[in-house]
Amino acid sequence: MRKIIISLGAVAVLTAGCNLEQDPVAVQSADPGKPAGKSGSPAKGKTFPIKLTAKRAHAKKSILSDGDALSCVKVTVTNQTKKQLEVNPLYFSITDTGNTKHDSSSALGEYEGQIDTTSLAPGEKATGLVCAKGNFHPKIVAMTNPLFSEAARARVAS
Repeated sequence: MRKIIISLGAVAVLTAGCNLEQDPVAVQSADPGKPAGKSGSPAKGKTFPIKLTAKRAHAKKSILSDGDALSCVKVTVTNQTKKQLEVNPLYFSITDTGNTKHDSSSALGEYEGQIDTTSLAPGEKATGLVCAKGNFHPKIVAMTNPLFSEAARARVAS
């Protein structure tokens, strides 16, 4: 009986922190002056802990490039929290106009100017390129935190 109670307690503790229905992160507008909500309509007065802006860009291929097509966005990450914010090129993904998600690790090191791996203090910002292999039109760029849960999303400006 004691083993059953301990087992049930362990299962309860392990699943208590799980959020099975995670709310999607609101998508920030391509226009820095107008934040957009989850449905794409402007969210009045909404501020985001991590401000993320993105614009379509072209990257200069590095010596490590294998010659495949790259689709890139220039991102700016601004830490609007009161804590340090970890930024890493592996924390980004790009969703195209067909709603296909492209992982940035597919093109890591194949272009110059990628966003640096850094720690941002409150109020600091970092800018750089995020690319993925393939020839597609970027629609949304997403950034995760070190635990790989989504932290910020932004529409890509043309």
